[in-house]
Amino acid sequence: MSQRFGIRIASPPEYERLVAEIYFGDRFVALVSEERGVGQFDLETPGLELIESSILRKVDLDGFLKAVEEARDCLSEKGPESSE
Repeated sequence: MSQRFGIRIASPPEYERLVAEIYFGDRFVALVSEERGVGQFDLETPGLELIESSILRKVDLDGFLKAVEEARDCLSEKGPESSE
């Protein structure tokens, strides 16, 4: 069975709004957030605090770009969720 990209919508305590986490199989690749405001998306790559075996640092570019677009679209559909 081949692995593929997946999106998980999450609400980590360090963020005011929902985020979209991008995974390849069960390994974390990146996070898309809308913290700066509605329609202003940022992409964050894994930090050094994560366990290296739980992340993936090299992925197929075309698949990744599609996953980033899907993550952005998922957040756009959720609206400006906030704990404000």
